[in-house]
Amino acid sequence: MASSLPIPAPSDTPFAAFDDGEQDRTRLLVTAAYNLLDEAGLEGLTIRAVLSRTRLARRAFYERFQGKDDLVLAVFDSSLRSAALQFGEMTRQVESPMEALRLIVSSIVVGQLGQGDSVESGAHLRSAALSREHLRLAQSRPAELQAALQPLLDLMAGHVAAGIEKGEFRPAEPQLQARLIYNLVSTTVHTVLLQEEGGEPDLAEREALAGAIWDFCRRAIVA
Repeated sequence: MASSLPIPAPSDTPFAAFDDGEQDRTRLLVTAAYNLLDEAGLEGLTIRAVLSRTRLARRAFYERFQGKDDLVLAVFDSSLRSAALQFGEMTRQVESPMEALRLIVSSIVVGQLGQGDSVESGAHLRSAALSREHLRLAQSRPAELQAALQPLLDLMAGHVAAGIEKGEFRPAEPQLQARLIYNLVSTTVHTVLLQEEGGEPDLAEREALAGAIWDFCRRAIVA
């Protein structure tokens, strides 16, 4: 699986299996991790800092996570589910599968994934940190990362399947097409995030890049 995309704020969805108290404490830990990444990047995310921010005991952390990697994976899972939900709402009223995919691809590249996030909000520091972590965890924890990404891939594959049915896209396996599109987009965004890590993002450059990437994807899938 390729590099990570810009990450929105955590969603409530992944914690539905916990009882109310457990859900609240888990969400509190994940939200604290998210905010620490936003403020100070990867260097600012430590278990001690999370416990200080949440005022929870160390035992409360280790009852839910085995270590920092599990916490980062929970941030990925919650955030990518939130992105899939947001993109689903964005594209629900869009009749053309081509336009729906364009909206998703462009939003990933520009970095506007909801919860107030944009390339102008300072979220690039968090996104760059998580992109670095994604590369490492893709090797050490590939199954968990795949599970976190699946809702977004399913959404994209649904639009691909609809486009094939309407004759807009050439016949192909929708999940494979969705993964190829995502891998191209996320790998390119990863490179941009690392280039921007020491400075501020350029919205105009991101929008131009989004247009170029989408044109490449469109030519690959059009009937």
